[in-house]
Amino acid sequence: MLSVCGEKELLYNLKQGRHAAFNAIYDLYGKQLYTYLLHKLKDPDLCSDVLQDLFTSLWEKRAAIEINTSLKAYLYQSARYKIFDIYRNDKKFKKYLIELSGYINADYSLMGDTLDHRKKLAETIDSINKMPVRMKEIFILNRIDQQPIQDIATRLNISKQTVKNQLGKALRALRINYSGLDVLVLVLFALLLKK
Repeated sequence: MLSVCGEKELLYNLKQGRHAAFNAIYDLYGKQLYTYLLHKLKDPDLCSDVLQDLFTSLWEKRAAIEINTSLKAYLYQSARYKIFDIYRNDKKFKKYLIELSGYINADYSLMGDTLDHRKKLAETIDSINKMPVRMKEIFILNRIDQQPIQDIATRLNISKQTVKNQLGKALRALRINYSGLDVLVLVLFALLLKK
């Protein structure tokens, strides 16, 4: 475990462009981060690429980096953001968005409403992207990847109740942004995904 004083010194030396500080940070956290990424992504090659991107970014942004938490917390948060970038670019996520768009397009004429469905789709995506990291991850795993609550709890090493609570909050957050008919469309779409 690295002391706060040691972390500050490493960060100072990193900002000064000292390779030894960068190597020390990599030696301290590289294996831990790789294990964390492997647990989340289940693909060793992808994990190696993400880890390399993470540390490359750390080096490239070293002069401007501002860390208000611990270095370890900063690196893990960066890893989580990289994981979500992967989810966002994942084919399953894109397939979900295409299906959502198709569902809205198909029901548009039936609803007889003048909703701008493309705008609503963009707002839905934006609402999902604005969710807190863990909530978004759980929502994507359950609603897009269609993983059962128990599997998500096991994968994320959290309780089933926490998964249920986060899903409930995510769905409430989506409902707040949409009124009446929109909520109905979202609920119907969620039911279609379950089939």
